[in-house]
Amino acid sequence: MDFEKESFEFLGFRLAWRKGRSGKSYPHCEPSPKSCSKLREVIREETTRSTQWKAPEEVIARVNMRVRGWIGYFHYGNSSRVFNKMQWHLTERMRRWLWKKHGKTKAHYGVTYSNKRLHDHYGLISFPMHTIWQNS
Repeated sequence: MDFEKESFEFLGFRLAWRKGRSGKSYPHCEPSPKSCSKLREVIREETTRSTQWKAPEEVIARVNMRVRGWIGYFHYGNSSRVFNKMQWHLTERMRRWLWKKHGKTKAHYGVTYSNKRLHDHYGLISFPMHTIWQNS
């Protein structure tokens, strides 16, 4: 296999050789699409209609626990783009779950379920948008 021409997946990461903005090549490492779909499936299982009888704090605590583990494993390499997509999916899924739980029919994206309220009031986890090595 020629790593410079094709990517491969290893331990849940997708590794590929890419060219940066400066023109230099670098090894690009991010969570694989299969790993992302597994996390989306976990979030989906925790926020189905059959869990609407549970308290929001309980459901969000379980989702946060699962997502925190996923973040801990994949928070290396070039994961910011993938983390941004997963953050969007998580907030939309939780917003829809709360919307259905509370029987809302209008104002889906109103102040009641804004991103700030989801994170501050309900305690929904936020994905880190910078990798560890970028912060040091």
